Amino acid sequence: MRNGAWADRLGRWLPAEARRDLWAPSLGDLRIRHLETKAGAAWSALCVIALYLECLRVGIVARVASRFEDRPRLSRPPRREFAAMLLQDLRRALRLFRLESGFTAAAVLTLALGIGANTALFAVVEAVLLRPLPFSNAGDLVIIKHRDKNTGLAKEFLAIGDFVDLRTQETSLETLVAYGGVTATMLGGPEPVRLEGLSAAPDLFDTLRVQPAMGRFFTADDSRQGAQPVVVIGYELWQTQFGSDPNILSRSVQFASARRLIVGVAAKGFHFPPGAATDVIFPATVPPAAPAQRKSGWVFGVGRLKPGQTIETARADFERLSQQFERQFPEQNRGSLYYVEPIRDALLGDTKRPLLLLLGAVGFVLLIACANVGNLLLARSLARQQEMSVRMALGAGWGRLAAQVLTEALVLSMTGAAIGVAVAWKGAPALASLIPQSPELTGVTQSSHIPGLEAVGLNGWVLAFSVSAAIVSAVIFGAISCLTFMHGEQRQALNATRRTTMGAAARRAASALVTAEIALAAVLLIGAGLTLRSFANLVSVDPGFRTANVLLVNVSLPNGRYPTPESRRAFYDRAFSDLIALPEIDDAGAAAVTPLTGNNWTVGFERVEHPLAKGERPPEVGWQSASGGYFRTLDIPLRSGRLFDNRDAAPAPGVVIISEEIARQYFPNEDPVGRRVRGGDGEVEIVGVVGNIHRASLADRPRADMYFPFEHDPDRATTLFVRTTGDPAQALPAVRTVLRRIEPGLVVYGTRTLDEVASASAAVTQLAMRLLAGFAVVALVLAAIGIYGVMAYSVKQRTRELGTRVALGASRGDIIRLMMRQGAVMTLVGLVAGVAGGLAAARSLSVVLYGVPPSDPIALSAAAALLSATALAACYLPARRAARVDPAQTLAAE
Repeated sequence: MRNGAWADRLGRWLPAEARRDLWAPSLGDLRIRHLETKAGAAWSALCVIALYLECLRVGIVARVASRFEDRPRLSRPPRREFAAMLLQDLRRALRLFRLESGFTAAAVLTLALGIGANTALFAVVEAVLLRPLPFSNAGDLVIIKHRDKNTGLAKEFLAIGDFVDLRTQETSLETLVAYGGVTATMLGGPEPVRLEGLSAAPDLFDTLRVQPAMGRFFTADDSRQGAQPVVVIGYELWQTQFGSDPNILSRSVQFASARRLIVGVAAKGFHFPPGAATDVIFPATVPPAAPAQRKSGWVFGVGRLKPGQTIETARADFERLSQQFERQFPEQNRGSLYYVEPIRDALLGDTKRPLLLLLGAVGFVLLIACANVGNLLLARSLARQQEMSVRMALGAGWGRLAAQVLTEALVLSMTGAAIGVAVAWKGAPALASLIPQSPELTGVTQSSHIPGLEAVGLNGWVLAFSVSAAIVSAVIFGAISCLTFMHGEQRQALNATRRTTMGAAARRAASALVTAEIALAAVLLIGAGLTLRSFANLVSVDPGFRTANVLLVNVSLPNGRYPTPESRRAFYDRAFSDLIALPEIDDAGAAAVTPLTGNNWTVGFERVEHPLAKGERPPEVGWQSASGGYFRTLDIPLRSGRLFDNRDAAPAPGVVIISEEIARQYFPNEDPVGRRVRGGDGEVEIVGVVGNIHRASLADRPRADMYFPFEHDPDRATTLFVRTTGDPAQALPAVRTVLRRIEPGLVVYGTRTLDEVASASAAVTQLAMRLLAGFAVVALVLAAIGIYGVMAYSVKQRTRELGTRVALGASRGDIIRLMMRQGAVMTLVGLVAGVAGGLAAARSLSVVLYGVPPSDPIALSAAAALLSATALAACYLPARRAARVDPAQTLAAE
């Protein structure tokens, strides 16, 4: 910096004006002030660089500006002006809405209804469908399922022999792991505690990629024969039953089956399957090779896709293996198809599609609300035509006016969204409570629930959805209201004195909005009508058994006290006799499977005198273990033969009861009683024929069922069916007292009524019906309001015309028909579009329809008739007012 030569050379690259007027004088000042010291030289070097950059900026700006200095330009307002304009628009919008409280309340409440309903349903969808499962890369996890190609029945459990061969031969999964559901009774406290959980192979946790909160998970040694009994407990159980004991790993717990050492505590929130209770986890043993009797046991299967593999490639892999097993083991595997399903889809079952359909339906409600508010803003904008015209004449551009209108629309929509969020805060959990959980089955099946339902609520994603819905709504109906000052119509309004009219574009927009409202309402009404008829068909189905006044009580005996079939039989015999002795109890029985809970347990069926050809697989029929009292309690009619009794407790010969459907299919024109068949583990004799029942669900057709005697080998855990003389809930305390008096260590859980089970069987259809009906009613009301608003404004706009017609001799009926014709055209066009859309959308409702085709003429006709009547009623009121126009007053006013 001492000689400053480099600074002089640097200045040569600047524009001449900047170098002469700014660079040279400033550089001279720097030389005089900081020439003498090294520190001053360093500081002045930094200043020179800063000075150079500023001179370069000024020079470029000056040169660009000089090219346009003779041309008129629209300069962009600075940021401060933008902020000031926005604040001004906000203040103006709030002031106008305060002055127009009626309009504001109508618009805000309409939007609050639409946005609130959408937000509540989206909160459920986000929690159930969009929120990640609590496992690393959960999208790669799959559940293995089995479908019987002969019956079409799908099952989540796998035959143990098939599982072993699938595990060793499949090529699309990193791991394939077996698990099962268990119930256990924990002893040592004041009362026995019933727990639910898992029996899991050691590599389950590696497959799920989860770590324990304390201790360890299982190793291969824990699953070996003779190994020390161990258990992993759930985090919640550790907190509630063990007081978060930090020394828990040194303790052992007494279960009904054995005393087990606690080796680990699962991570907080760990549940598998997601949503299921996982209080305890026991090590499971899987044989290294497939047993000769491939269906000698049943397990669930979960796997993780290999990198690069997809669901489609895994399905192809399992289909290939299924065909291979059919060829190798035709007697046991013919017609069996194994396939994979993403874990979330497997857990949701039939709930996913209805949820997405309902989200689309509630979106229709929001669109109708937007159309209504758009029409309100159109009418409001017409009253402000002269104001907007004056502003345009004074130089306000179209964009400035549009900004004002969109700001007002945004204020309305955000206010509606705020109220809608408050509604959704309470409505989302209530909506989640209506969604049916997965049925609770017995056997190896674990009672599971839809994951995420317990956590439904408002979070960042849900609030972002609500804000986005508000912004989109504001843009939609704000853009519609801008139609009133397009195409030069505002300039014409300057010449208007008393009367403002709706321009052509605005008229078309208003009519199109009403037509769209009618079409959307028609789609929702058709959906509601279809689900209503479907639900009516379901509830009118005769299940083949009694559901009223039947109490279901799940019980579990202490294993150590009832080790033999004889000891368990003695308990149940006494329990049944003591229960029936109560005045409030009519009868009692027991069964392994509760009807209408979706159970698909099957067993092979073959007539002994008509053996199948070698290698042919016997047909599958339904399996049930039941006592004689089960049939009496449920009023399942006995068609021939007898029911089970104490004679069937003997080890041999085995007996069975069949349903009428088996008799019809396999014993045509014969008496099946006394015949011998092969089913289960050997030959059995048919001792009775009972009526058909809907075993899996009300929507399921009655199946061929075989009933095996509960008396032969009573289960330690089962379901008691108790028929009461009155309200089952009133009889429950007496039932508990009797059972606990016989066995104080008995665990009683899962009490409910058979009416509740039957209702749950139709819960998915009922949910769709309730919500679609609610959405349809709201849509109908909003559509009626929209039609009324457009027709009322049309009457006001055409007052002079109508007065002239009356003066020329038009009757009151002529005026009414004239105005009704306008509404009828909009209604007809909307109905045609709505019926077409409803027919297309109805195909998606097939998952919740029963006994009703998607094109059901009754539902279509009812929806069209209801909507037409509502629309015409909304048209008639303004038309009747139009017929009362006084031509003298109208023409004089003009």
